[in-house]
Amino acid sequence: MKPVVEPLPARRLADMEPVLARIAAWEFSQGQDPLCEFTAFLRDAMGSKIELPQIEARLMKMLGPGTTIAGRDYACRQLSLVGTSACVPVLAGMLNDPSTFGMARYALARIPAAAAVGALRNALPKSSGKARIGIINSLGERRDAKSVAPLKGLLASSDAAVSEAAFDALASIGDAPALAAIAAARSGLSGSRRERASEACLRCADAIAASGKKAAAAKVYRQLVAADEGETVRIGALHGLAAVEGKAAVPILSRELGSSNPRVQAAAIGFLNGLPGAEVTAILVKQLPDLPALGQIRVLAALAGRGDAAAARPVVMQALKSSTPDVRAEAMLALGGVGDVSSVPVLAEAAANAEGAAQRAARVSLSVLRGADVEAALVSAIGSSAGKVRLELIKAAGERGSTSAAGVLMRVARGEDRDASRESIRALRTLAGPAHAQPMLDLVLKLRNAADRRDAALTLASVVRRSDKAAIGPVLAAYQSSADREICALLLDVMGQVSAAEALPVVRAALKDSRAEIARAAILALTAWQTPDPIPDLWAMAKGDSNATRQILAVRGLIKLVQAPSDHSPEETVKLLGEVMQLARQPQEKRSILSVLPNYPGAAALRIAEAAAKDPVIAHEAKAAVDQIRGNVLR
Repeated sequence: MKPVVEPLPARRLADMEPVLARIAAWEFSQGQDPLCEFTAFLRDAMGSKIELPQIEARLMKMLGPGTTIAGRDYACRQLSLVGTSACVPVLAGMLNDPSTFGMARYALARIPAAAAVGALRNALPKSSGKARIGIINSLGERRDAKSVAPLKGLLASSDAAVSEAAFDALASIGDAPALAAIAAARSGLSGSRRERASEACLRCADAIAASGKKAAAAKVYRQLVAADEGETVRIGALHGLAAVEGKAAVPILSRELGSSNPRVQAAAIGFLNGLPGAEVTAILVKQLPDLPALGQIRVLAALAGRGDAAAARPVVMQALKSSTPDVRAEAMLALGGVGDVSSVPVLAEAAANAEGAAQRAARVSLSVLRGADVEAALVSAIGSSAGKVRLELIKAAGERGSTSAAGVLMRVARGEDRDASRESIRALRTLAGPAHAQPMLDLVLKLRNAADRRDAALTLASVVRRSDKAAIGPVLAAYQSSADREICALLLDVMGQVSAAEALPVVRAALKDSRAEIARAAILALTAWQTPDPIPDLWAMAKGDSNATRQILAVRGLIKLVQAPSDHSPEETVKLLGEVMQLARQPQEKRSILSVLPNYPGAAALRIAEAAAKDPVIAHEAKAAVDQIRGNVLR
């Protein structure tokens, strides 16, 4: 039973007097214990809203000369959290003292009362230098509409920093009067100051658009897309126009497709592409041939995803003949989005014979090309083509998951073209269905090349796994009737990968085969099993097999199968791992066990790892396992 913990009594402001006395004498160089204590008290008080007026009044008393500068700074920061209009006159008075100006401004800028921002506004004419810039920044942060008039008078200040701050503040206020003030000042500026004013105009327009006044914002955006504006401003204005006007912005956006500024051009293409409709596609198609290479690449990328395939396809096909390699490659990539059945031979030819980026793009497009009859055309082309083109088509069928191609691939796999046969076998690993299990088994038995036969066996295992349990029957029959040792070993491997219960007796019998390679293949098959059913067989071999190699293989198989999904509890699994550790003769097997023990944190796993730490050969790994197990137990 957990002990009952009595809640601490709620503290009152009176309890804080000793703490406040320490804060009143506090210096920046001293420890922050009293600050932390009062901050915690204030947090609780704010949560319950108890004594907040009294707390505010007490903090105000700390703003006088009896408190250190550091103490007053802390009090101002707390007033920024709990202050009301009551403390504004005191804080406003502190704005006149350079030593307290910063802390007072900080508090006034955050106190929500209208009087607080009014105090900052009233202090603006009397301020100068950094103090004036600070007040300007605070008025902008507060988005104080009443400050537009005094800020407007500062836009032409001879102090560049003050002028920039005023532009930024008006941009933050972001209403119509602020925009008018910025626009009036901007008309007489040049150089960097005009650029700053234009940026402020853009920010104002964005704020006005966000408030729902789209027509007013659009008027500003149209002014800011002028060629003599800076790159960033023009891009922002184009973005704003596209957002507030939609298709009405198309003429201006399309004009910028031919921009000599690459970033402006890229932005215009992107904004145009974000607008739906055949008319936008028609503009992109029309202008593409006249654009420089980089522009063509960008437009081709846009056309690929617009969905207007029929309209875009001719110009994409034309771009395949470009003298610029990068344009050809982008066109090849775009064809995957806008192509149709007629694109299959084009892409296959390029995938086979093009080079570099164009070849890679053709392969990608061939794997993603969609449309009526594309699959049928691909299957037909596999049957009628040859050489590198056929290989590319076969690869594409595999990547596309074209199950309709399984039949023709099976025929190619049985053919005399070894390269095409090998590629077909690999593609069939994911495409072949149950009907292809027997033909694939026949192919395994027929092939003479060891590597090709191994590939076929892997595909056979994949197909049988996806079939019903009866599909393993022909594999078992072929194994029992074959005298070819390599074939038998391969079929045992297939049995292991499939892990069918019907195959387990056959594999168990193979463990006793007098042919060493068959017995070894049987052990490996049991090691590959997906269920723990072969554990007794491997256990017997790990304990009693006089052949060192087979004993090691059995131990490795046990390490894997003990962790296979089963009805074993974690405690039973750890017990089995401990017993396997006793059978392990090689450091590699012991390290494997140590690497999995942290997955079963507990006293039993810890004992095994601690015992292994006494073996100098594996001590490092054992100690690491001990640390991990302990960490997982505590987690």
